[in-house]
Amino acid sequence: MASQANVRSVDNAIEAANNSYARKTVSTKGKNDVSKYNIENFSYPKDLMDPAGIYGGNYVVFYINIPVDSKLGRSTSTETVADYTPGERGYTVGANMTQGDIRGGQAALSVGGAILGKTLGVGGAGAVAAAGAVAGTEVTIRNAATTNRGQKRLKTAIALHIPNQLAARYGVQWAEEDTFAFSAAVAGADQLVKAVQGKGNMKEAKGVAADVITNLTLSKAPGAAAMSAATGLASNPKRDQIFKSVDFRNFTFEYQFFPRNEPEAKNILNIIQQFKYHMHPEYKDSNSFLYIYPSEFDIVYYTGGKENETIHRHTSCVLTEMSVNYTPNGNFATFPNGMPTQINVQMSFKELALLSKELIDEGM
Repeated sequence: MASQANVRSVDNAIEAANNSYARKTVSTKGKNDVSKYNIENFSYPKDLMDPAGIYGGNYVVFYINIPVDSKLGRSTSTETVADYTPGERGYTVGANMTQGDIRGGQAALSVGGAILGKTLGVGGAGAVAAAGAVAGTEVTIRNAATTNRGQKRLKTAIALHIPNQLAARYGVQWAEEDTFAFSAAVAGADQLVKAVQGKGNMKEAKGVAADVITNLTLSKAPGAAAMSAATGLASNPKRDQIFKSVDFRNFTFEYQFFPRNEPEAKNILNIIQQFKYHMHPEYKDSNSFLYIYPSEFDIVYYTGGKENETIHRHTSCVLTEMSVNYTPNGNFATFPNGMPTQINVQMSFKELALLSKELIDEGM
């Protein structure tokens, strides 16, 4: 049986590890004071914030960021919060480009396109396309409210209990690539150049040059397979794993709503409406040729009224898919006013920023 001293030692070690972890990952990014927000009519269940309740004071808040040029963003009656910290939103938005930056970038791309067009023998078409792109850029800049997808944070936020299934997947992409050509050039550059240029007799090639020539013969020449079978030699493609990219994280939130009273029923409908509304774009004007981007979400987990720093944080997210099931039990059952007795909702969110060691250190 473990002694009390040993138990205290283990407890102290765990506490020290937790403190160390917190110091490494606590960041000002993503910090949000939920007390500033109106969640009264957008929370479920009604006793969600009660530390003594069934969820023990654990909940998740979905903060809503709207485009400045949306109807809500332009309206003077929309309640917003000024001092908030947005999440990471990706490279282009994070660059905070000015109109001059966009003009310069488009001009550089257009000049490059014109040069390439001339090289390919379609110089006239390339020049016309370049001029059109520059002119189009000017029109687009005038049409846009900002060049960094400016946002406002709604004072309304949605608070729900932590879902029963909460997981974070991390993924990166590696790919197999042949590095034979570069390896061959490095290993026997001088001998290979002489052999290829005819300054030496390829039949007399030795060492690295002979191995490279044999490799090419067994991999590229007609009858290569038969020669490989006869000689018992096979070409080595010198394959390596090459790092390519980081996956965007996706998160699924599943909820079963069982309204116990009329206020809860109203809140459930409010919550579903808000998610549906903010995941969709809106027309820029009555011409309906252009969309304004949908709203974005900053998702923060809380415990005891403070951000829960023991589980992952999120970059800013968009809601990409939402399923609302009014008959989860196979039949349509309602209260006397027509409100379904149970509604199941499944939502898929995608983060806007790719992760790096720097963001991992901030708790992502």
